[in-house]
Amino acid sequence: MLEAVFREWLSWVYPFVCELCGRGGLDGCHVCPECRGRFVPIEPPCCAVCGEPAEGSFIPSGLCVRCAETAPSFEEARAVYVNEGALRDLLLAFKYAGAVHLAGTFAGMMADAVRGNPHWFGGKKRLLVPVPMHRRKLVRRGYNQAQELAVLLGRELGWPCAGVLKRLPDRMPQASLAREQRLRHARKIYAADGKRIKRHPVAGRDVLLVDDVFTTGATADACAHLLLRAGAASVCVLTLARTHHAWHG
Repeated sequence: MLEAVFREWLSWVYPFVCELCGRGGLDGCHVCPECRGRFVPIEPPCCAVCGEPAEGSFIPSGLCVRCAETAPSFEEARAVYVNEGALRDLLLAFKYAGAVHLAGTFAGMMADAVRGNPHWFGGKKRLLVPVPMHRRKLVRRGYNQAQELAVLLGRELGWPCAGVLKRLPDRMPQASLAREQRLRHARKIYAADGKRIKRHPVAGRDVLLVDDVFTTGATADACAHLLLRAGAASVCVLTLARTHHAWHG
């Protein structure tokens, strides 16, 4: 923990140094172009709905087997990179070790992907909604990584952002559950925040749900379901990374 605090302090004292190779003088980010170039991008062909890369499981409609059998609540999900190697290490530091200074770098990568793929999400300007974190965990961690990404992504793209969902109390770690269990369980641990939806209505709006990593799609499906029930016209999903076993397991 002390090491993580020291690294975070150091990043503010000596800003814009590459977290991976130590190269300095970077222009407003913490990963140099060379190190970023070693991240593995998610490239087509992918499932038209969940974004799963094609590995022999596609049908002629362009959908993966899972989406062909049971369509998720979201319209389209896209991730920028595969969650592995150095990027995975950075995301773990961002999520669990207090490296909140990485939020701007990650949001910039996500914004670059959106601008570089104008066909994503129907080409529409969308209301950004972060995946929520339970308030007790938020107090312990001090920040919600999805919220940090959504706010900064909104600034990059000029899109509005509103935290209109909430996480309910839950003692069961989702990481311990199989995919089908996660899908059922996720529907029980998220809810719409009525007070915030009154201040930031989603009815009739196209929404983009924002999170750091897409794993099984259970969280995205549950949150999209709630947003549609609240009147959203459509819900799409954007994450920085996608975990390997999302399409292997």
